[in-house]
Amino acid sequence: MSGSIPGAQSVTFAASGTGWPRPEASQNGEERVTLTAKVLGVFGDARVIAKGEAAGLKLVAKSADPNFVRGTYEPPIQQAIVANLAPGDAFFDIGANIGFFSLIAARRVGPRGQVYAFEPVPRNAAAVAESARLSGFDTIRVFAEAAGATSGRGQLLLAHHIGGAALASAGAPPDISGRLEVSIVAIDDAIAQRGLRPPSLVKIDVEGAEIDVLGGMMETLRGHRPKVIYEVDDATREGLDRKARKIAELLTAAGYALKQLPASYDNREWQVEHVFAQPMGAYELS
Repeated sequence: MSGSIPGAQSVTFAASGTGWPRPEASQNGEERVTLTAKVLGVFGDARVIAKGEAAGLKLVAKSADPNFVRGTYEPPIQQAIVANLAPGDAFFDIGANIGFFSLIAARRVGPRGQVYAFEPVPRNAAAVAESARLSGFDTIRVFAEAAGATSGRGQLLLAHHIGGAALASAGAPPDISGRLEVSIVAIDDAIAQRGLRPPSLVKIDVEGAEIDVLGGMMETLRGHRPKVIYEVDDATREGLDRKARKIAELLTAAGYALKQLPASYDNREWQVEHVFAQPMGAYELS
């Protein structure tokens, strides 16, 4: 999946029957996502989030976990985002799903800040953009693509669960429902070639592709020293521990200290952990 970075083309989601929105390129070179009225019918009406750090914001959340709208989705992550962002900061939401955490970050960084949401599932990316519009945030830019180790193209394996899609390189989700060819961008390339602001905080939730994402942002980690929140999950404890060790080795070698965040789930049916990575002191690119 190596190659040159895909152009930062505009993406308009046009209605295509009752199926998923279809990406269509426009001409202005800015990565944007818009929706037609027919596509909004795919999602249903936006809901006002009831509580938590996103309380009062509007979210397009049809078919999503109801805890998004309740405002009770992964409270430790909500709190970690708010605690580690300041007005004017830049936040990278890698694996943005429908944009719940992007909204929280946009509220926190304010009008001088910036949120970049990377989400390869087309209708999820469209939902992020529409939720941002309805909530009044023009600081959220949506990239309808996956983040990875190198820039190019790859296969995204779709899932029945709205947040369960995974790159083929990371393995198939347990509830696979199809596949889609998508653009992949290395975060280092996105920053260097698209003029994005370097992140103050990065959130990574990419269903097993964490190593690829981190491998594609090593210059960012070493040069800009953002804080990182990431999810590790697996069907078994052994599988989760194996993934967690690989990620920990990469981040500690890059000069980061790791701290496990409080549990968001009981881990009876699926194993999930969230980790906060804090840069330690001065670190020079070797």
